[in-house]
Amino acid sequence: MKVVPQLLYKHKNVRKIMVDGLSCIVHKTIDTIDLNTDHFLSSHVLSVVLKGELKLEICYEDTRYSVTKNQLVFIPKGRYMITDIIPKNDEFEAVFFFFEDELLNQFSLSLKEQKVSKDNFTLMLKYTDKIRAFTENILNLYTETVQKELTKIKLLELLYLIYNSEQQQIFLQILNSLNYKKKRNLEELMLENFDKSLSIEDYACLTGRSVSTFKRDFQRQFNTSPKKWLIKKRLEKAENLLLSSNQPIQQISLEVGYENVSHFVSVFGKYYGVTPKQFLIQNRLIQNI
Repeated sequence: MKVVPQLLYKHKNVRKIMVDGLSCIVHKTIDTIDLNTDHFLSSHVLSVVLKGELKLEICYEDTRYSVTKNQLVFIPKGRYMITDIIPKNDEFEAVFFFFEDELLNQFSLSLKEQKVSKDNFTLMLKYTDKIRAFTENILNLYTETVQKELTKIKLLELLYLIYNSEQQQIFLQILNSLNYKKKRNLEELMLENFDKSLSIEDYACLTGRSVSTFKRDFQRQFNTSPKKWLIKKRLEKAENLLLSSNQPIQQISLEVGYENVSHFVSVFGKYYGVTPKQFLIQNRLIQNI
């Protein structure tokens, strides 16, 4: 699973225009089809497609969006998505605005309390002339060398542009929905995703729970802590892969949720008393006896 925006900071087809922690503005261009890519959102994102098509399937919510040229979609953090990128005339181009909770909370606190309609809820927004002008200015005026302090200022400017438009009610519905998380089946979700490179906080968000509620529900469900359970499940899968495949240790590390192979080797050694390589040698010797 790819965790964004972190992954985008390393992507060769992405220009990092402004970055401040997990709040950022990035510009992505690609000329090949990219299908069935799984992502986990660690920040809220507003995606603006300029060329081509972006198809999104939000897992566990059975929600699908097709975002084409000059369309926007706002996806809340903590969502696990499957995406398809489909270039048109060999081009896909999009701008992604990522917002951390702190920034959205700051914006929400500045607004006057209003009654929000619950009818016709959607995460899609219009690409108005003002948002278009704002996006074009971002792309044309700023580079990766811009001071990080400007990032949140420009992101707040975008939020106010959307709010002070005919889309105000839709936007308020979206912001209001962030306070209501639907709890998902804990056992089912963890068994499907234990081998993903996610933190305890990420799993809590993915299951629709606060961290404290997640830990409490997890202890009740599995009779152990999330950390101990994840280590056991990941290493059991690693053991199986070591014994049944010829994959290099670095690849196995990635497949069981450890992006840092040194950390994987350390955790494996503490659990089994030997490194993955020593484990392989010992089992080959046993098989040859």
